[in-house]
Amino acid sequence: MKCHARSIVLALAVCAAPAAAQDNQLYEEPADPNASFVRVVAPGETVAVVGNETFENVVGGVTPYVMTTKGTISVALGNMVGDGEIPPTSFFTFVEGNDGTLHLLRDNIENSPAKADLVFYNLSDLSSVDLFVPRVGAMALDNVAQHTSRQVALKAPLTLDFEVREGDAVLATLPAVRMRRRAGVTVVFSGVSGDYTAFSTENLYFN
Repeated sequence: MKCHARSIVLALAVCAAPAAAQDNQLYEEPADPNASFVRVVAPGETVAVVGNETFENVVGGVTPYVMTTKGTISVALGNMVGDGEIPPTSFFTFVEGNDGTLHLLRDNIENSPAKADLVFYNLSDLSSVDLFVPRVGAMALDNVAQHTSRQVALKAPLTLDFEVREGDAVLATLPAVRMRRRAGVTVVFSGVSGDYTAFSTENLYFN
C-alpha cells in the first residue's frame, strides 16, 4: 500500500523537532510585493544565465532563484535558450524537456514559517518515479512523471533520509537531508539506462 503526500505530512508532524534558535531563514521577503523568482535546474551543467545574472560552477546543475519584476525572462544553458512569461508573486524553474528544449515548470513554494518546501524533479528517462521516506514508511511524493516536478510542504525543522523508487526498486538514496523552516530543499533525480543519481540542495536566492 502506498501512502501519499497527505499521509507523510501527518506522520512527520509528530517527528519534527522543536524549532531551534539557529534555524536561520534562507528566504527574505522581497521589497517589491509583486516580485517573482526564476531558476534553472539542469544536471551536468555548470554555467547558466538567468535574466541578467550569469552563474558559473553551478553545483548539481541547480542555480539560485533570481528575483524578477519583469513579465518576461530569458535563460541560457549550453546551446539552449528559453524565455517565459512570469506572473507576479510566483516561483518557476526552467528544465530540459524530452524534446531537448527548455521548459518552464511552476514551483508551488510556500516559504512557511513553520514548514520546509520539498521540490522533487524527475529528469531521468523513467516515465514515473516516487520519493520515499523510510523513517515513516511513506511516500513524500509519488508518480512524478518524466521531466516534471511536484512539491510538498513538511513541518520543520527535521532531517530525513530519502529514497527514489520505481515500484519497490530503490534507484538512488539521499541520506540526512536537512529541512529548515521557511526554507526549502530541491531533490533532482536524473540518469538513463539504469545509471541514476539523486542530488539535493537547499533552495538559494540571488537578489
